[in-house]
Amino acid sequence: MRGVGIDIVDARRIEKSLRRRTDFAEQVFSGQERQFCEAQRRPGQHYAACFAAKEAFLKAVGLGIFSGVALPDIEVVHSPAGAPGLRLGPSAVDALARAGGEAALLGLSHERDLALAVVVVE
Repeated sequence: MRGVGIDIVDARRIEKSLRRRTDFAEQVFSGQERQFCEAQRRPGQHYAACFAAKEAFLKAVGLGIFSGVALPDIEVVHSPAGAPGLRLGPSAVDALARAGGEAALLGLSHERDLALAVVVVE
């Protein structure tokens, strides 16, 4: 194991950002993430989980949110069975390699207005 990151996000904060800034979703989330979240009963809860995953990944590789990694390059995807995972774009792949990692594993959970993500870099 090379690193671990954990983050918890209040879905109400993400929902507020989505309402206030029309470009927020496009700047932070990939098209596939937006499509997935908008198809859910509580989109804000799922957006919060994706945001927490991005923050947890950055922590796991030893970086902060404004460290040069494009947030849409840290993309939450789901297996056909629903298990979460990460698909990394170029800037996130570079960050993973600089941290000495070869893979990033993701765990997500949410309850009411809170979403939690854990990323393990190996």
